[in-house]
Amino acid sequence: MKRFKTENRWIPHLTLCFSVLFFLMFSGIAQSESLIELQERAVENRKVVEKYRANLQKGELDEGIARNAFLPSADISYTANRLEEDTAVENSENSVFTGIIAYNIFSGFKRRYDLKSAELVKKSRDYELESIIQDINYSVAVRYLDIFGKKNSLKVAQDEYKFLKKRHEDAKSRYGVGLIKKNDLLKISVELDDAQQKMKKAEAEFTKSVNRLEIETDSEVDPGRLSFSEFDQIPGVKNFAFYEPRMLEKRSEIKALEMVLNAREFGVRSARSAYYPSVDVSAAYKKYGDNYVMGQGDESEDEIRFVLSARMNIFDGFRKGDIVEKAHLDVKIVGYDLYELKQTLRTELKNILLDYDVSLKNLKVAKSSISQAEENMRITDISFKEGVETAADVLDAIYYLSRAKYNFINARNQLFLNYYGLMRMTDDF
Repeated sequence: MKRFKTENRWIPHLTLCFSVLFFLMFSGIAQSESLIELQERAVENRKVVEKYRANLQKGELDEGIARNAFLPSADISYTANRLEEDTAVENSENSVFTGIIAYNIFSGFKRRYDLKSAELVKKSRDYELESIIQDINYSVAVRYLDIFGKKNSLKVAQDEYKFLKKRHEDAKSRYGVGLIKKNDLLKISVELDDAQQKMKKAEAEFTKSVNRLEIETDSEVDPGRLSFSEFDQIPGVKNFAFYEPRMLEKRSEIKALEMVLNAREFGVRSARSAYYPSVDVSAAYKKYGDNYVMGQGDESEDEIRFVLSARMNIFDGFRKGDIVEKAHLDVKIVGYDLYELKQTLRTELKNILLDYDVSLKNLKVAKSSISQAEENMRITDISFKEGVETAADVLDAIYYLSRAKYNFINARNQLFLNYYGLMRMTDDF
């Protein structure tokens, strides 16, 4: 029984520890903000997305208009006539009410082709909307990466300033007891002032990069909440043979142009329909009155008439031929645009893969350079304290270390920039 009580004493403490741990874990998650969350916010807030959605709605309405052409039409009309005097067949005052229902039976399949064209144009606007969303996601990723780079550059500038400040204080003490010359102290003072200016500039650049992300997301951004966990691992990249078919299959701009090309081909068929006859049926009801107001006169007459009409243009001054030729040219123009787009994207894909490979190699070299520069800094610092090295040697060591760190930051940023470029090439955001 005693053992049971002793073990039970720890239960409240363990419960409290787990509660605190749970709170810290989930409060940290709640406070951080990932790239995906920023992208979702940007897509939700940006008015340019609403513009493309409105354009998509217009495409849906155009499709509905083309579909409605298959429905019959109905018209009513009222006409009042005033003559100088009665005639044998018509009173001086008379009116006519007419109601007509008409339906086109055949028009050379024009309505069918127009509907197909409208459907394809609507699909192309779907892809245009997806394209602008991909562009926004890419832009947010680039701004997010830029903040990460500027934050690290600011940290390097701050470390450099702190290190120089410490060395300046040591140099003042050593100069006070005559261990170093005055010009050594002055060199460090000049570099300290320069480092302070660099730090202030880095702070401004960091703030500007946050402002740019706020524009992309159309909302306020707290840089302290950005997680940057996406940059913990170097992303893997495959070869051109993997990305090219994926790009040609998924890229929204390509699919949008393909839809427009198909729509233009149906436009040619629609233009050719002018060479065919048009056949319509209609039913008309007419009521004649011998007064301006129906039913007010002494006499009225009703008429019901069913009509089947066919008409065909024999010659219109070569207008139909020119319209068909123009439609053919529209097809060719879109085809040329599609070809150029594919060629341009292929070239961009090759270049991005080359840039990624270079960035990866530069990153490895920069990482190795940091280790070497840190060791050089350590040795130089010890030698300076022992009076073996001069202030110039210390300043050189600090410069080499900072340069190595900046090179690493730039190489890493360029690598992720290329990676995001690959994601944009294949619409994988």
